[in-house]
Amino acid sequence: MVHASNRCARRGMLKKLVQAVLRRGAGPDRLLLCITRAAGHAAAGEHAAAVELYRESLELQPQNARLWCNLGAELDAIGQAGEAELAYRRALELDPGLAQAWYNLGRLQQERGRESEAETCYRSALTLLDAERDRESWQLAYSNLGLLLHKQGRPRDAVSLYRQALATDPADPGLRSNLLFVLTTMPDIDADEVLREHRAWGRLHARAHAPHANPPDAERRIRLGYVSADFYGHPLAFHVLPLLAHRDRARTEVVCYYNGARQDRMTARLRQSADRWRDIGRLNDAEADALVREDGIDILVDLSGHTAGNRLPLFGRKPAPIQVTFLGYANTTGLDCMDYRITDAYADPPGTEARYVEEILRMPHSLWCYEPQRAVAPENPAPVLENGYVTFASFNAAYKLNQALIEVWARILHAVPDSRLLLVNLPAGAARERVLAWLGGEGIGSDRLEMHAHLPTHEFWAAHRRADIALDPFPCNGGATTCESLWLGVPVVTLAGRSFVGRAGVSLLSNCGLAQLIAASTEEYVAVAAGLGRDPGRLARVRLMLRETLPTSPLLDGPAYTQALETHYRQIWRRWCSSQGQPRA
Repeated sequence: MVHASNRCARRGMLKKLVQAVLRRGAGPDRLLLCITRAAGHAAAGEHAAAVELYRESLELQPQNARLWCNLGAELDAIGQAGEAELAYRRALELDPGLAQAWYNLGRLQQERGRESEAETCYRSALTLLDAERDRESWQLAYSNLGLLLHKQGRPRDAVSLYRQALATDPADPGLRSNLLFVLTTMPDIDADEVLREHRAWGRLHARAHAPHANPPDAERRIRLGYVSADFYGHPLAFHVLPLLAHRDRARTEVVCYYNGARQDRMTARLRQSADRWRDIGRLNDAEADALVREDGIDILVDLSGHTAGNRLPLFGRKPAPIQVTFLGYANTTGLDCMDYRITDAYADPPGTEARYVEEILRMPHSLWCYEPQRAVAPENPAPVLENGYVTFASFNAAYKLNQALIEVWARILHAVPDSRLLLVNLPAGAARERVLAWLGGEGIGSDRLEMHAHLPTHEFWAAHRRADIALDPFPCNGGATTCESLWLGVPVVTLAGRSFVGRAGVSLLSNCGLAQLIAASTEEYVAVAAGLGRDPGRLARVRLMLRETLPTSPLLDGPAYTQALETHYRQIWRRWCSSQGQPRA
């Protein structure tokens, strides 16, 4: 979301830069030519060329803070973070009131893991930005600061920040979506309050819509549209690929609407599996609405919910006669015009329907199907057999860690002598210091801990070879992370929660033969994890069984999963056709 929106902020920055150059009057013709050419190269992704042109511009106006700021942005784009930081700092020396430089420096430091400085920079930017005058930059600064606070494990601070911003602009869809995402992941939050907040979002962004011209032929080929900003090597993409690759092409046609900018090998695979591909990142909601209607989409599927890069305001326009939300979000969208939510009976047992605005459709097994990055999982015997001690692990994002959870994990470590705890995706800084303090308060010293920030894929897999048992966080479980841990041969212990966000582990473990690792209480969670940790022989047998059963489980059965999904699509399509007063073919 940061980079996609930042293009808009750059356009505003360019306009102000041109105005500043004209005011200075020194060699404006050459400067304007350099700036215009630099902007053109930047827009085309030719950032190295843009760097050279901004350097040339600075030879003419070395005291121009906005030129230094733009140079920093292009240096950042070509991976020269150190040089970019120097450029931003030079801009701020020349003009401490340049909000864009504060914001850009904050974003750079956030990406480098320097979270404390990033927070300071964002807050400095916000003291200078005006919600009306600097609309896009103001929204970006609040959004990124809130995401930073949430990532640090400070959800209440993030909620307060978002509410502060929404007091100024109550209808901002992105900031309100961010608020909903944080509320969904928080422990001890009232479910009714969260539902009310989602419904309020839906009321704000529902729009009147024109009738749909789709031919109501119940048995014809259905035209499906999938909307996401994650059609690249994002964890979600490994769950989307099976439903594209195994679909019945004679009965369904697929159009992918990509709201992102990143392109990689996964993007190419997804594009190849679709019948048509539409890049909608630069289209506003009215333009995207018109495109979906022109494409004649029968069922439009949201894969994001209120996560980054979502296009829920587009769904608020009802561009397709049937709209479905699926996979990407652990709660309702809040939109009355979102007709269905696809889930399963493990994550959403019967009786949970009132928690959602959408009508519930349940898959017969799991709502997830996983496409591993490699066809065959690497060998991964239990490390305890060589180490002589058990290593518990969590590979989930830091925002899923909370004090009550850490206290339970400490009880497990105390129950298994000499055991260790491996934490991956825990960035250095405030988040790690908070977890260390919590563990220290429970009598767990640093000598029993191994902590890492985000790791490249090969190092992430290597970390799994040091893990005996993965501990699923609660109340916000892992999803894609759990799938990857299971595929890499690491059994996962989970606590069954009360709502979807805390029942992903129940769905995944129930569908791969590990229901015995599902606990109904924190006491049972400790007993299950500690019991497995104290019995290396049983642990080795569980890992061997997982390796044998997972490849044939529903979690990896792409053809059966897709057939069940398309059965749902056909049923709701027939229902819509029937509602149009047309007999079925």
